[in-house]
Amino acid sequence: MLALGFPGPIPEQPAIAWVRKRRIAISDARFWISAIDSVQYFHPIGMLGENAADHGIGIVDGAGCLGSGMVRGMLSGKRVLGFDLETTGFNHRVDRIVQYALVGSDEDGSHIRVQSLVDPGIDIPSDASKVHGISNSDVKGKGEWKKHHEGVFELIEGSVLVGHNVIDFDWRFLEMECLRIGVEAPTPLAILDTLVISRSFQIPGRHRLVDLCDRFGIAVESFHDAQSDAGATMLLLWRIMTAYPDRFDCEIEDFLSCL
Repeated sequence: MLALGFPGPIPEQPAIAWVRKRRIAISDARFWISAIDSVQYFHPIGMLGENAADHGIGIVDGAGCLGSGMVRGMLSGKRVLGFDLETTGFNHRVDRIVQYALVGSDEDGSHIRVQSLVDPGIDIPSDASKVHGISNSDVKGKGEWKKHHEGVFELIEGSVLVGHNVIDFDWRFLEMECLRIGVEAPTPLAILDTLVISRSFQIPGRHRLVDLCDRFGIAVESFHDAQSDAGATMLLLWRIMTAYPDRFDCEIEDFLSCL
């Protein structure tokens, strides 16, 4: 996940205050999930877009068991969206968004899958292209952020946003893009950052997305694609929730206050 623009003020970060084991494979932004026994909190398939066939869900190890959305728990009845950005670099003050993805389910369990390339209005450095594979020619004619923000904001507003390092990276980029076009950032109900969660839970090993996916049996062929990373993060959250069910047996505000 990579994130020249103008040097502006660093936006505030309200996100901080807001309030068994079978193999999963993700390839080319299409998702495969193996058999799931009795999911206690929510079923990730319902968050990966439209329907199983359209989203490329198949069986990896064992018979498939496809659910629809969340069944209960602190996320029940909420819009829950995996969120990821690819950018021109790491500095939210000067770098720009080149791709975004929102993958999840709405309050009624209907599927949400939105992703697009974005013209950053500046050249994409070759080092960044080597990471996410997005070149200047790829984003030509895709529209700058001003063209995309309304649809993105409508989905994020009031949702539970899930991402890996989303508080310190993706959200800061989104806030800065808002400043550039003179609009207020949307207000999610809560942000669940799987990096913050994994550190708080003291999950052994490194806490990069690739390492945590490996630890929890999520095989991702290609990281640094916004849709693939958003889906992988949703599946990672589900794996963490099933591994630590007692930690999630509360309201989402209480959960965040304990991190």
